[in-house]
Order: sequence, then C-alpha cells, then structure tokens
Amino acid sequence: MDPVSLSLDLNHRYQGQCDRLNQLPECNVTGRYQATSLGPIWVMEAGPEDAPPLIALHGLHTPAPFNLELLWPLTKHFRVISPDIPGQAGKTPGIAPVPSNSAYAMWLDQLLDALGVEQAPMVGLSFGGAVLLDLAAYKPERISAASLIVPAGFSRPLWRPLKKLILPFIGFKIHTDQPHFDQLMKPLMEDNWPELEQYYYSTFQAGIPMTLIPPGPFSKAELSRFKSPVQIFSASEDIYFDPDQLAEQARSTLANLKQLKELEDLHIPCEENRRLIQEQVVAFMRNEIGM
Repeated sequence: MDPVSLSLDLNHRYQGQCDRLNQLPECNVTGRYQATSLGPIWVMEAGPEDAPPLIALHGLHTPAPFNLELLWPLTKHFRVISPDIPGQAGKTPGIAPVPSNSAYAMWLDQLLDALGVEQAPMVGLSFGGAVLLDLAAYKPERISAASLIVPAGFSRPLWRPLKKLILPFIGFKIHTDQPHFDQLMKPLMEDNWPELEQYYYSTFQAGIPMTLIPPGPFSKAELSRFKSPVQIFSASEDIYFDPDQLAEQARSTLANLKQLKELEDLHIPCEENRRLIQEQVVAFMRNEIGM
C-alpha cells in the first residue's frame, strides 16, 4: 500500500503519528524509500546513526511510526529500523507476499541486503513475529537475537478470535460507525492505545482488508537451524493466541528460548505493560549482544 493509495484520512493519521514521534525525547526520526530488488520499501529509522542496527517488524496495519513509539527506549542503544510491510496500511507499495514458500523471509532478506545489514537483533510484534520466524526458518544466521511480542507464527487460531469478534463485526458492518467499531476493538485493545484504534478505524473506512494470513505455523524441523536467543511475551486475554498453547508451542519448536513472560493484558497491551515490555526488551537485547 503506497501513500497515493492510502485514504486522505489514513495519510493524515499516519502523519499525525509521525508528529507524535517528533515530540518524544531525543527524537531523530527519519523516513525514506529504500530501493531493493523487489521494489521500494518505506523505512523509518531512529537512534544514533553509529549505533548497532535493530530491525523492528510491526503488527498488522500497525505501521512504522506506531512501531517506533512502542519500541522507543531501544533507540537510546540501537539504530532501530522499522519497515512498512507491503500489503498493509503503510507506505510500502505493492501487494502482500503470500504466506508460504518463504515469501516474507525473501522480502526481508532483500531489505537487509539493500540496507547493508548482514545480521541484527530483531523484534516482531504479532504479525511481525511471524515474519521474523519466516526469516528464522529461511536464513537464521541473519538474526542475532529475537524478541517476539504476542507473536503469530506458532499457530493459526480460528475459533478463539471468531467467537469474540463475530457479533461485533456484524454490528459494525451494518452500522459502520465509531461506537460499533469501539465494540469490535474492545476484545483486542479496549482503550489501551486510542491513536492506534483510530488508525484501525480509518483503515476499515478506507476499505483495506483487515485480515491477512501471516507466515507459519512453523514446525520444530523448520526452525531447527535457528539457534539465536529468543524472548517471548504472551498475553492472558489475547484474542488470538492462547498463552498456554503459545508457551507450549514455543518451547517445543525453539532451540534457544531464553525468556517467556505472560502479561495480564489484551493482545494490544496497555501503556503500563508497554513500558514493561520496553524495559525487558532493552535489557534482553543489551545482554544478548553484549552491550
């Protein structure tokens, strides 16, 4: 999805989130199109230019400026690089890669080549976690450490989200107004991140499909070459991923699972838990890469 295809409202909200970033302390955010063999990719970066790179992969329709806010404390220690994944409500043009045949991994691999990054620590939020795992199965040597926040990629749940969303979704499709959208978002995030909810509302209103199939699920055999340390956050009331099942799946498929923490929260965490995630991801990454 490129900025020409985004609705005026989505463009306005995207820029509004960029303006919010510019109000954060020690802000030095840049954005540009990075040419790759697969076409241009919109990339936002923050942090000291001479700091080690860290790749941040966003959740579904939660593009780079929101991703950078979520991970902002990392910018004190890393050059955080957050690309907009194609096919979603961001600035990278083109359709979404297919969820099979390592398509997302090849996309990310080509971006790393274009950036001149041989290996880096990576953080994946939700959908972005599955993209990270796709690369871990395809070229695990490119990931030095991984933090996965309520990640997709270990399963493809159907009934768990369906039973909570079907009635609010029908109500919203009939009325398409803000109150019914609030009811639709309640199991996902309640009022945990109002600016992000408004971005999702604009995405719906623009007619952009809200459901994309992520890569995975990945088996132990597919991830057998991935030996880098991994940190995972799950959520007790996650509308998509049951935390007990996620823990079991992660332990059975990952060779070097170092940390697994369950938050008392929804899929989109509250501000307090976002701060906790920030603190623990910073500590994990600095420890694992020897900073």
